[in-house]
Amino acid sequence: MARSRPPRTTAASRHRTAFPRLSTCLIGLSLASLAACLAIYRAYVATQPYYPPGSLPEDARGGGAGSCRMSFMSPAYMHLSGFGREFTRLGNGPWGLYLYREAGWDDNPYMDDGRGGQKLQLAGTPVLFVPGNAGSFRQVRSLASAASRAWFEVPGVPRKGVGTREGGASLDFFTLDFNDDFSAFHGQTLLDQAEYTADCIRYILSLYAHHEDEATGRNRRPDPTAVIVVGHSMGGVVARAAFLNPNYQSHSISTLITFATPHVVPPVTVDAGVDRVYEAINSYWREAYELSISPKSSFTAVQPLSPALTNFRAPPQEELRDLVLVSIAGGLSDVTIASESVSLASVLPADGSNGFTVFTTAIPGVQTPIDHLAILWCQQLMQTVAQGLLAIVDVRRAAGVSSKEERVAELGRRWLGSLELPPKEDSNVRRIALDAIVRGQTSTQLKVGERLVARPGEIVTGRQTYILPVPPIRTYTGPRVFSLLTSASIGRRKDDLVEVWACEASGNTARGGEGDEGRGALDETEGSSCVALYPRHVATVPSSPHSSVSPILPAPIEHGSISLVSLDAQQLERKESIAVVVKEGGLPWVLAEFADAEKNVHVVEKGALHLLLNGHKLEAFPTSSAMMPEVWLPALDTSLLTLKLRVYRSECQEHTALFAPFLRQHSSIVHESKYFPNVRLASLYTHSSGPYLPPASSPFSASGTCLQFFLDPTCARAAGPGEKADLALEISVDLWATLGALVVRYRMAMVTVPFAFAMLVLGRQTREYNSGGEYQISSSKLSFTYSERRTAPFPSFGAALSTFSRRTFPLLLAGLIVLSYIQSIALSGHMASRDLLASIEPAHHRHSDLSLPPTWLANLMLGNSGSFWAPLMPLLAFTILSVVAIEYIALSVIVGSVAWSIRQLQARGPARLRPYMTLADTPDTLPLQRVFTMIVLLLLVLFFAPYQFAYLVIVLVHLFSTIRCLILAQEAAPTSTPTGPAGPSSAVTVAAARRLWDRYHYAFSIFFVLVTLLPINALILVVWVRNLAVGWLAPFSSDHNVLMVVGFLANVEALHSGKMLQRSAGGRYSPTVTFLAFVVPAAYSLLYGIRAAHRLYSLANLCFLWLALGTSDAFVGSTGATQTAGQEGLVDAPPRDAKRRSSSPPEPTDDLFGEGGAARKVATLGTAGGPSRR
Repeated sequence: MARSRPPRTTAASRHRTAFPRLSTCLIGLSLASLAACLAIYRAYVATQPYYPPGSLPEDARGGGAGSCRMSFMSPAYMHLSGFGREFTRLGNGPWGLYLYREAGWDDNPYMDDGRGGQKLQLAGTPVLFVPGNAGSFRQVRSLASAASRAWFEVPGVPRKGVGTREGGASLDFFTLDFNDDFSAFHGQTLLDQAEYTADCIRYILSLYAHHEDEATGRNRRPDPTAVIVVGHSMGGVVARAAFLNPNYQSHSISTLITFATPHVVPPVTVDAGVDRVYEAINSYWREAYELSISPKSSFTAVQPLSPALTNFRAPPQEELRDLVLVSIAGGLSDVTIASESVSLASVLPADGSNGFTVFTTAIPGVQTPIDHLAILWCQQLMQTVAQGLLAIVDVRRAAGVSSKEERVAELGRRWLGSLELPPKEDSNVRRIALDAIVRGQTSTQLKVGERLVARPGEIVTGRQTYILPVPPIRTYTGPRVFSLLTSASIGRRKDDLVEVWACEASGNTARGGEGDEGRGALDETEGSSCVALYPRHVATVPSSPHSSVSPILPAPIEHGSISLVSLDAQQLERKESIAVVVKEGGLPWVLAEFADAEKNVHVVEKGALHLLLNGHKLEAFPTSSAMMPEVWLPALDTSLLTLKLRVYRSECQEHTALFAPFLRQHSSIVHESKYFPNVRLASLYTHSSGPYLPPASSPFSASGTCLQFFLDPTCARAAGPGEKADLALEISVDLWATLGALVVRYRMAMVTVPFAFAMLVLGRQTREYNSGGEYQISSSKLSFTYSERRTAPFPSFGAALSTFSRRTFPLLLAGLIVLSYIQSIALSGHMASRDLLASIEPAHHRHSDLSLPPTWLANLMLGNSGSFWAPLMPLLAFTILSVVAIEYIALSVIVGSVAWSIRQLQARGPARLRPYMTLADTPDTLPLQRVFTMIVLLLLVLFFAPYQFAYLVIVLVHLFSTIRCLILAQEAAPTSTPTGPAGPSSAVTVAAARRLWDRYHYAFSIFFVLVTLLPINALILVVWVRNLAVGWLAPFSSDHNVLMVVGFLANVEALHSGKMLQRSAGGRYSPTVTFLAFVVPAAYSLLYGIRAAHRLYSLANLCFLWLALGTSDAFVGSTGATQTAGQEGLVDAPPRDAKRRSSSPPEPTDDLFGEGGAARKVATLGTAGGPSRR
């Protein structure tokens, strides 16, 4: 007997497989993409803060907490059960309000009411803590404990200077319990929490109502009409939203302090409600401050942006005039949010009259980056914040705090320092005569422009006074500045070894001639009156001893410090001289000089691309001897870019200088100073701007970053030719850290880009399925050869993905880079025109609708304005291609493994399980059970569950439908041709088997798209399940739109019923419209998906509804054909049971036999007679 030839795999048969088959091109691209993806993630992990051994104190926590020490407290929480339905519609639920008490320090707030009961008696200033996303009410304990211990010297005894201050009072901390709700994922939850916060404030203020019979002294001062609010993360957004709630009591929030709050851009964009809340809050904030500046504004109310915001009201413009808003950010260590989103530069007035943004690296006494959670327990930060809050309390005023100007000044002095916020002139400051400063002891008059240098050991006994005359204006080409550095503390206390005074002529005493440069001017200044420059003008920076170890990241102030006094040209106006007093005791060094501000600044006019390719070198810096030279980097203006700075020192600066060179990096837009003591290598980054961030409210704020070096200007330079200056600098792009910055900013791309690719692949599948082609089916076992047109199989997802990667993907990357360049040019052009208009019309920046770029442009793709970042979009798209390939392989393995398990149970499983393993196609009409199930599901969405729950049910149902389609296709089309008479598994025609495989491939592709949308719905579903577990359903009053699942439900139900997508060449169901139904959502996902991921769900829902309308009314295997040329050729007879065809082998029919009753072998997948493309 002749030996049969091995089966030949044809082009059409390659689509009939349950296992992933990828082309060589796709495998190569996927491996390269996976390598890029892993490299970016590795860069993200590697660029997190790391401190070398020995660079932190022993009790510092390290890691994301930096130099923070752990806070310790003795907390006690008192639940205020009186806050219920009487005060809020959300009462009697899982949310609650607590009063914090530091056990052993705070007094018991309950006292006898004279009737055998107790009443709450409070005498402090109320502070309300609002937790963030999944935050706990217990997170208030570190700040509240620090405030109590800062108020009391010992339990019950107020601290001198704090507790004895006129108008001072302790702080009563209240904390909200939101049951750890996920407010960042759900807009309605945000709104309900804002309403609950507004109700809580009214209730808290009612606890301080005046009673004549009180004996605590509370009745001798005004009842508080406002509270201080402290919000963490999304709690800050909740607090800002409370202003617009109708239940908000006007002027009931005096000061708002936020920790790590993303004020401008939401951290995730899976819910449209969150975007609407953000837009409403920020629009109102900008418009309200426009009113406070320009009384001609026509703004009267905030227009609701959606039905969810119809209850928002617009308080009068004066509501925000007295509000002080301070945003505190953790900086680089905070990987939960993009730290640039905490900036208030586009929300508050540019003059800082209503608040500011400060990073923990710039706060005196803290100066370390802190992660998202540690920012609430960092001991140094909590102590600094608590002392600042106690300093602004003034119970003599009805609001319970000092005036707005005093609050901004006091918080700025404590949390910013004189370097970040130069103090303003105070006309009420005490003045004393210069003679009283000299005290008849030794004094030295320096020449104009002469530098003061006092080295350790030079001061032997007594008190030495140095008088530095202020140079005349014409002495320098640029503005004059004064700088002083000393290793001693500055002040008049016993431990302070240095005093600094600014003197000016008093009465008729005139200063000497401007050209006098001698030392004989001392007699002419004896009648001068002087003002102490401490503590208002004194800043403290880290010490910088010579050491072989230099921290790469900003180092904290812990062991020793350097005192700094810096005066700009405006502060030197009308000043005659600066008097520096050095006292005996200790061995301090002092350096002081006047300098030309412009001469000491070097601007690096190199863009990011030049720094990436070539870097930049400064071989001689500074060009002349200077104590505080600066380097300005305009290219470093976004949080995406990280630069690497290498510092090479001269021999003197390396070993013999008074201190090792150190660096301060700062920005003019946000307060983000970072210090690098003993600098050799520094990582330079900024959070002054970033993707999708609106520009600062003032266009006159210089973009870029300033590097301020602190050097010993007396250091002698070597005579050899090798050393031309004190330092040599090398600046380059830190590509590794720059790649790591992409993860936090564009993590939503891991959801939106795979969805776009899946839709494009599915569109290619349907297009090829509709386009058809000519195929030839022949077999040596059969007596005919057959050709047909327009019967192309539905390609498998893997085959279509391979074709997509080879043909479409390169064109897609090219299109993305072109669009990125267009977007960057358009956005840069808008910013340039804004700056030009601002220079012509100074009030232009007050009109936010003109200053802000249009939303469609600002949110396009990656939201970057520089052309340097244009290749970033195709890079992300290329990186995520591997995610799609891995996801395809994983889903194929899951579906194939489950199908194989079921088939094994059918064949070899226990007899009692086999009846349950039988799969069957559904009838051509909807059975009553399925109709009832769909009605119940829709009613459940309408009245109880969010539509995201129905979507999850739909995905699970379709998963089982896909598995069943695979099992039916595998049983109908075996992988080998029987050599004997037709067996049961071959009792299906080639056309019917092909349609079964087509249905499986189509169902799998639909399942793949549904899975890519799961992350968008899963986050909101987590919120609902979390609330359902505690019986709390109130926040889900806005997610019951059944139309949001109609398209998915109709399409999945059609596939579950055994239907298949109808072929079409035009007419009502146009293939072009079908193709656009996939392209439009994919294009929107690539263009706006990162900033509006929630819209992808709606677009996919419409696409699936269109596909459901195009599903064929005929069931698989229900239409027959005749064996004639140009038609099916193989008979597709209907099964014996017209209503149901089981996956169990059917009985052979007469159509399966040829002439003479001989069995006809049906061409099946993998046979020599299988279909092949010609």
